[in-house]
Formats: sequence, C-alpha cells, structure tokens
Amino acid sequence: MFKRKRPYLIVLALCLALSLSASFAFAEGGDGTGGGNGENRDIPLTLKSASIADGAAGVAINETIQLNFNKNVCNVTVLADNKKCFHLTDADGNAVAINLIFPDNQVQKDYRREVFIRPAKDLKKNTQYRISVDNTLAAKNGTTIDNAYAITFTTGSDRTSEENEILKKLGENIITYETAYGESADFVPVDKSGLDDVSKKQGPDTGFIAKIAAVILILAVILFTVIYLKLRRRKE
Repeated sequence: MFKRKRPYLIVLALCLALSLSASFAFAEGGDGTGGGNGENRDIPLTLKSASIADGAAGVAINETIQLNFNKNVCNVTVLADNKKCFHLTDADGNAVAINLIFPDNQVQKDYRREVFIRPAKDLKKNTQYRISVDNTLAAKNGTTIDNAYAITFTTGSDRTSEENEILKKLGENIITYETAYGESADFVPVDKSGLDDVSKKQGPDTGFIAKIAAVILILAVILFTVIYLKLRRRKE
C-alpha cells in the first residue's frame, strides 16, 4: 500500500518544498517599501538617479527636479525628519525656498521612492544652484542613506511649460512641504560616479518582481500536481 502512495507523497513533498521557496521569495522582497518581512536592513538607502545631471546647464528657472531612491522615503513615520534633509542653495550658500513633494505612501505605492523638488518661485536666470541631500535621510525600515549627495546646476533664461509626467499621474495624492533649510553639518558631498545622469522613470522594483515570480511558481506547482494526479488515476 505504501508503494502505491509513494508517488503521491513525493509530489506532495515537492509541492511543499517549492511553496516554501516561494514564501522565502516573498519575505526577501522587503526593501524598506513595506512589501516584505525581510527588510534588507543591510542594504543602505541610496540615491539611484536624478532628472538632471550634476553640472547641467540651461536648466529651466521653474524646473521640477526628481530624485529616485532605492527604498521608501515617503512613509509618514520618516517624513517629519526627511523633509529637513533636502536643500536648494545658491552659489553663496544661501537657502532657497522650495516645494518639497512626496507621493502619498498609502495611495501611490509605486512611487514611494520618489522625491520632487520644485522652486517656490522662479530661480534667477543664468545662475548656479546646488541641491543637496543629508546623510541622515532614512527609509521606512530605518536604514539611512549611504552618504550625502549634491547636484550642482546652472539655470538658463527660460521657463518650462512641461509638467513632470509622474506628478501628473499622482494628481492630488501628494504631500507637499514648503521649506528653506540651509545645508547642515550632515551634508558632505560624495563621488557621484554611480549616479545615473538623467532618469525620470522609476527603476524596476525587484521586490515586486520576486513576488510575481513566487506566484507564478506556486501556480505552476498546482498545475503540475493536478496534471500528475489525473495521469496517475488514468493508469490505475
């Protein structure tokens, strides 16, 4: 009797093993976005890309600058401190007022790694400015940024009529702060060789991809099991 049941037990064990593998994929998908249990706290928060390159010239005087990070920096648990970590200063180091825009973490989960910086009023024409990010910036899971970042740019003489594409999608699902914080002791420029020069699109969410792969794996196991059992019954 055991011999007759042995194939079924093998299939059951295989299904269990694959399901456990899928569950680990779900757990490891956490990256500070709130999507998983294994939050990858050993991976530091990093600025992945910016919508303008360091040293850019001819930037519109009303340009909205988008920063893309590798973790969730928009959660309400870190917003109060994170809003103090972004600065826009002129060549003399004077703070310039900005509208600091965070996507609503609860509504717009696909964009919770993005931060938008928009001048509160038009910048001066043909003038140099610097955006800086403090090394105290934190993700939802408590990890802080690997270092401070700075992007220096020079304005042109024109305004832009183009609205940031992601902000158009977000609509009213944003949280906006008007700030004018000068650079702090937590700001130390670093080498930006690993920073993408221009990127207005969010990078692939590896945690989400892992979860999709896990779901596909589970469905494949179920389908395989059903087919196998039907074939066994026909043989019997």
